[in-house]
Amino acid sequence: MAPLQGDSRRGRLVHQLRPDLTAEEWLIALTTARAALPDLELPTVDRRAVDGLEFSDVLPPGLAGATASARLADLDGARRVLSENVRFLRIA
Repeated sequence: MAPLQGDSRRGRLVHQLRPDLTAEEWLIALTTARAALPDLELPTVDRRAVDGLEFSDVLPPGLAGATASARLADLDGARRVLSENVRFLRIA
């Protein structure tokens, strides 16, 4: 289960985590994500994202999917964020 819940729009400096998430679970998820840094991959895209490309009908499906995936990904940003210090706060 993903640690984030609700609104996780790009550009926000604070993200709300699941209320049942413990600090230990967060640390495990963060450690796992950081270990994957060298091998980050482009995201899998929904067919609707591919259909939203202006030229999707003239591309082979695999290339259209790869194009949409590359447009949605920010691998450099993900690497940068995962390398930053984090704070786990519980506000009651």
